[in-house]
Formats: sequence, structure tokens, C-alpha cells
Amino acid sequence: MNRPYIIMYRLFLTLLLTVTSLGAAATEPVKREMRGAWVATIYGLDWPSMKGTDAATADAQRRAMTDMLDRLQAAGFNAVMFQVRTFSDAMYKSSLEPWAAALTGKRGVAPADGWDPLAYCIDECHRRGMECHAWVNPFRYSTSATPYTDRFDAKMRPMLITYTQRPKNKREKARTTVILDPGNPKARQHVVDICRDIVTRYDIDGLIFDDYFYPDRLPLGRGYDFDEWKKSGTKLSQADWRRDNVNLTVSAVSDMIKEVKPHVAFGISPAGVGGGNGVSASRYGLEPCRGNDWMYDRIYCDPLAWLANGDVDYVSPQIYWNRDHSTNPYGPIATWWSGVANHFGRHFYASHSLSSFANKGGDTPEAWRERGAQIDINREQAGDGTPGSIHYAARNINRFGTHLAQNQYAIPALPPAYEWKTSADPGTVTHLSRKNNRLSWHPVDRLCRYAVYAIPADVDDLDAMSVRYGGYSADYLLGLTYDPAFTIPDTKLKGYRYAVTPVDRNGHEWEAAITQ
Repeated sequence: MNRPYIIMYRLFLTLLLTVTSLGAAATEPVKREMRGAWVATIYGLDWPSMKGTDAATADAQRRAMTDMLDRLQAAGFNAVMFQVRTFSDAMYKSSLEPWAAALTGKRGVAPADGWDPLAYCIDECHRRGMECHAWVNPFRYSTSATPYTDRFDAKMRPMLITYTQRPKNKREKARTTVILDPGNPKARQHVVDICRDIVTRYDIDGLIFDDYFYPDRLPLGRGYDFDEWKKSGTKLSQADWRRDNVNLTVSAVSDMIKEVKPHVAFGISPAGVGGGNGVSASRYGLEPCRGNDWMYDRIYCDPLAWLANGDVDYVSPQIYWNRDHSTNPYGPIATWWSGVANHFGRHFYASHSLSSFANKGGDTPEAWRERGAQIDINREQAGDGTPGSIHYAARNINRFGTHLAQNQYAIPALPPAYEWKTSADPGTVTHLSRKNNRLSWHPVDRLCRYAVYAIPADVDDLDAMSVRYGGYSADYLLGLTYDPAFTIPDTKLKGYRYAVTPVDRNGHEWEAAITQ
């Protein structure tokens, strides 16, 4: 926002305060909010529903993705977290890892006709004014359900840890988890290289890790990585050394993104309760989080370290409990995470579970209202900041999407702005014109998106301004576009003037151009 725009906004804000408009400000709709959906490709949970290498299968997969994104757009979502790496494989063209079996039916076998799901998802998201964040599982290699014995497996074997959990009940099967060893520098570098490849070659808006790090309850002491820990010469305990290995990976990926494409947001979705049961929280002068933090001592990760180091732009903890849960109620836990993110100057976007919607009798208005109330809590805790929610998973949105479109997501919202990332003023769009129902303009920068507003003719610019968020109010927002053009909805064709503002890839909004 340039200086004249800032002066106008400040003058307007002063006038509002003097005429007691605070009540109106409090009811103003949220202008910036992460409204994301997890799209799980592991086992084809959300997409794709069919596998194959022929052209007909590729066409069906494209149609299914288009339909899914249409439904998300109609529900008011502005971002998807598309899973592109589940078992050290790829839902995109990679020279570093094999094609995913979930796409073609066999690991390492390419799809037909040069079909690239990530490239297609990005294009289709951007065509709808939605962000696309590439969802990466950093360390998981295989499980009992996905054993691999191909040439790639032989190449990776020296970097792997294999952990078999043997159940006490002999009637149950042993479960094997294989991961890239976070204590192995070559394995860590492989993760960085994978992420660099994605960030460099694809126009993603963000990169996000999920919550799989070390295998759950990997024993300490002799075996597994014991010799590695001893040879490292560290003074850290084995558990702290493991957590530090995860931190080193996160920092290396973060540094790479800042070097290669600093506008790409980096997020991680840890388990729902954090703070190391008070251990990590006290280290940073924070109060303990309610509930039990199992990830600190069982999978050896500490999200507070990532926030304190400035390595992540956002955290999306999986707070998968209702507000009335006896031990892990949503409200207090979300409030804690919001405060922690604010403390470190980063964003908090809660992950909400919709899994119960798949159960018989689970997809009900009561369940929708519960998730809606959780979104409201996120907004209340964010204050004038940037709230957000990411819903797991896309397959369960269905009727809940209609509820969101009529309630919490009834008014569009811009993606969050990452205030700590600096941006140069791209200038105002030029040659803004309208022909029938089509607005068009000259682009200001290839990395800019554009927010489009329809302001009623009887509302002057000062009255159209946002009291809480700056610029025009979300009441008048039509949407976001990655192209220098926008189709005006039929309901906004008469009695309006139109404003177009550049929104850079860090989320900062700049001065408007206006046409009738």
C-alpha cells in the first residue's frame, strides 16, 4: 500500500473512531484467512480414485481433480494442500524419485501423455484464484502395506531406518515402518533436494510438511541410530539429538526456500498438542499446552523450535477434537497455539478433522456447526491478525461445503499476508477497462495476483474502506485472480464501480485502480 493510500486510510480510520464506529468494525467480515483443504493422495484417499497408465485413466483423473476443485471453490475455499510425496515417491515429474503407485498402480511407472498432476493442480487452482501448497511427507519411505524392493530401494537403503513393532498380542501382525534417517546428513540433504526440485520447477504458493518424523516410539538406546548418535560427538541426549536432526532438516529446507523462491510459504502440520508437556514451552517462557504432547518424546519433534528459529511461516496443528472433549477440548488448545504463533510472529492455521463425517450418522448439521464454531474461535483468537483453518480431508467436505458457503465462508477472503516478508511496491494496474461482463488490465508483475472489488455506486471510497484490515472491506470483494482479467458475476453488473488491487505473492495488497 503506497503512501497516499495509507494517508487516506488513516484519515478514514480517525474519522471512524471519532464517530464511534467501533461496533461496525467488530462485525466487519474477515478479509484475510487461510481456508484450506487437505487433498490426500496416499492410497487414493481423496484423489485419484482410479489408477492406470493409459490416456483414458489420465483423462478421468483430470476430470476428477477439476470436479473436486470446483466443489472447493463453490464452498469458499481459497487454498488446497495437495499431497505430492507420500512414500518417497512423486505425484509430479521427478528425476530424483519414482512415480507414485497411487497414480499409475505401480511405483516408478509413468502416467500417459506426459500427465503431471502437480502442474495441473497448480494451474487449476490458480485459474480459480486459489493457492496451491505442495504437501510433502519428508521422511516416510514405506510401511508394511507398501513394501518396496526395486532399484530405487537399493539406492536408498544406506539412508534408511527400519523399525518393526511387534505386538504383545500374537494374533496381531507386526508393523514395519521405514524412514529416511534424519540423523544421516545425506538423507537430510535428499529431503532438501526433493523440496528444492518442487519449489524451483513448480509455481506453488506454499510447501507444507505433515506430522511424520521419526517412527512412533522408536526405542532409545542400543540399536537403530545409537552408533550414529555416539559417533556424532554431540553432548545432546539421544532424544534431544533426534529432535535436533529434525530441526536441522526443517532449517535447511527453510533456508533453501528463502534462497530460491522466498515468496513460497513454508508450513508444518504437527500433532494437535505441543510444548513438550511443559519442557519446551518453559524453554521459551510459555505456559504449557493443555493435553498430552506425545510427539515430543515419541516422534522427536518440537514445533516451538521451528517457530523460535523463524524457519516456518505457519503451523497447522491437527486439533482433531471437539470443544467439549474431556481432556483435549478444542478451544483452550487452539487458544494456546494462536498465542504461541503470535509470540513468535508467525501464523497459526488449525487443522480440523472431518473424518467423523464419513461415519454413519456423522455428517450432520450439528457436526457442521461444531466445525464452524471452531473456525469462529480461530478468528476470535487472531483478533485483527490472520486466522486460518485447513480441513482434513477433501473427500469429507461434501454437504459441509454448502454449510460453509452459507455461513463462515459466505464472503470471500484473500489469502493471508506474511507481514515479515518484504515486498517492493509493484505499482497500480494500468489500462483497467470493462467490456460487458469482463474486466481486464495490464499486469504489474508476473508474481502478482489481483483482488477485485465491486463497490456500489452510492457508497463512496471512504465508506468502502476496511476499518480493521486496510484497503477495501471484504464486503465488496469479488475474488482473487492470478490473471489480468476477471469475469464480473451477473448480480454485480449494474450499479457498481470496480477496483483492482495488486496482491503480491507474499500476500501484501497495494493501491487500487478503479473503473466504472
